[in-house]
Amino acid sequence: MIVRLLILWLLGFAAAPAAQDNPLRLSARAGYDGLYEDVLAVPVVVSAANDGPPVEGELQVVAATGGDELIFSAPLSLPTGADKRVPLIVYLPAFTDEVTVRLVVGGETAATTSSNQLRNVGEDTLLYGVITPDMGGLAFLETIPGGRADAAVAFLTPDDLPEVSSAWNALDVLVLDDTDTSRLTAGQRSALRAWVESGGQLVVTGGPGGPTTAAGVADLLPVTVDGVTTLPDLPALSDHAGLSFDDPGPFVVTTSRPTAEGETVIGQDGLPLLARRSLGRGRVIFLALDPKLAPLAGWAGGAALWGELAAGVLPLPPWAASIQNSYSAMQSVAYIPGLRLPSTGQLLFFLLLYALIIGPINYLILRRFKRRELAWVTIPILILVFSAATFLTGFSTRGKAVTLNGMTVAFGSVRAERLRAQTVLGLYSPRRAEHDVGLPYDSSAFPFQEGFGALLGSGNLAAIERAANVTLRGVRTDTGQMAAFIVESHPPRPAIDAAATLVDYDRAVEVIVRNGTAETLEDAVILYGTAQTGVGDLAPGAQTAVRLELSAMLPQPTPDPLFPSAIIIPDPLLNDPSLILGTVDYFSDPQAYPRWQLIQARIGGDTPNPAALPDPGEVVTLGGWLAGSPLEVTAGAPAERLGATLLLLEIPVQEGSGQ
Repeated sequence: MIVRLLILWLLGFAAAPAAQDNPLRLSARAGYDGLYEDVLAVPVVVSAANDGPPVEGELQVVAATGGDELIFSAPLSLPTGADKRVPLIVYLPAFTDEVTVRLVVGGETAATTSSNQLRNVGEDTLLYGVITPDMGGLAFLETIPGGRADAAVAFLTPDDLPEVSSAWNALDVLVLDDTDTSRLTAGQRSALRAWVESGGQLVVTGGPGGPTTAAGVADLLPVTVDGVTTLPDLPALSDHAGLSFDDPGPFVVTTSRPTAEGETVIGQDGLPLLARRSLGRGRVIFLALDPKLAPLAGWAGGAALWGELAAGVLPLPPWAASIQNSYSAMQSVAYIPGLRLPSTGQLLFFLLLYALIIGPINYLILRRFKRRELAWVTIPILILVFSAATFLTGFSTRGKAVTLNGMTVAFGSVRAERLRAQTVLGLYSPRRAEHDVGLPYDSSAFPFQEGFGALLGSGNLAAIERAANVTLRGVRTDTGQMAAFIVESHPPRPAIDAAATLVDYDRAVEVIVRNGTAETLEDAVILYGTAQTGVGDLAPGAQTAVRLELSAMLPQPTPDPLFPSAIIIPDPLLNDPSLILGTVDYFSDPQAYPRWQLIQARIGGDTPNPAALPDPGEVVTLGGWLAGSPLEVTAGAPAERLGATLLLLEIPVQEGSGQ
């Protein structure tokens, strides 16, 4: 027994150096400080080092979905002595606590590692991203949820911020404190702006490090930073909070001047202490003080001030919710013109014709020629002819070309440069094949399958690869099959302008809409509260004015059997879809039906929250359809393009001048 243990010990001792001799080293940091949200893009940064011979391989981040693997990959070239950081964007199912990362070389796994521990936060959690040299000084933010049920804080570095804008969607607030933002890349700045315009809130702090913190985001700020000064007291700040300071001055303040877009919320002798700027749906806040120093640190008024900032994060209204229903999402892209099944009448006519020819007509012809014994030959021939005709007819109804069908919901502000978009992308193939589907780099995607369960699925593809662009690699389709994906992006806002003004002593809103695109805005509506009014089609270059009576917002029960008649859904697009679809018979209309399914695809298990409805005295929303999808997609072969975009543009309501 002792000899056996000695042998095992010697074998283990001999094997230990071999395990340590692997020249390839991997480590991975996933999520925002380990935090992520269900069915939203998750950033993963992989560090790879090589102390051995040069390596050409593929990095793979593996997400387990129902026992299958969903692989997100990137090509990796590691020369001798290389140490690289590779950013990837992945999607994770609920309750994922870590992801596996592996380096595959020549089809074999050369190195593997696990990420940091992950924790799923709900959509009712306010997620702060904080970049600061002193994490303890801002940890109190997890006690300030704004209008949400809970709050969580992710402590980050500038390198953790993705260059892909859709990966920012889980963040609600980003705090830049005492950090050198000039290190941000052009891609990070572009993604940051798209995120703010879609509803994110950026807070940039001041104090001694204020000028350095502001340097890389100066074009977004509501102020122009000049320098740093010391003030003996800040009575404007204590008066705003209604509380005296815990510590006496002097206090270090970053000096600045408001820009044309900026608004001073708290000013001290002409110096902005707190300024803000609206940017699309989001806001940029400049706080001229360091929150880790006096007077804000530990002061009750400081916590109240952060509470005001957190309350300014706008929720998504019901009609802009994320796609949650995989069945409706699949139905929205499953309709392909020319691929419809034969009608009942056509089938009955074919069966009747078949029965007449193979029976009475065949018999009468053979009897006329007095060769009825040939029925042994003519009947099998007729069966073969009709079988061949049936096969060729069925083959032709499947179409001859690959079809890409993109149904998009694009939501944002009429004052934004970019919109937050989700596209249901369907790839239809008339025959069994594999395709590589190309998407823009600034997008992220995951597969789903039709059903009533979880949206995220493993799909029938080899991997989702991120290199110069995003490639859905090795998408497998059987004959007449549809492969479907959800793609998130931030496309440019179409050239549609609108303005809304309070009139009639604030009892009504006048909305003016102008279509500056080259396409017709179809079946346009204006949403205000639980009410809506139809605008109709708006031709290219056309302009129209609509008056909304704010006293007329009476919700009506939805006519759709999906909901009980006694329930009021706070979404006028669901209560009465006939206006946005242009018909009351949308179940039979070949154009309206997939659009109706796209609208329903946003409905999950919970009833939309009425508190998320914007006040119609402050914001109204223009809705309508544009032909095609803003998503640029390639299929590696000639493909027919189909699709439509549901455009939802929020229009801020301005104060009028009396009547």
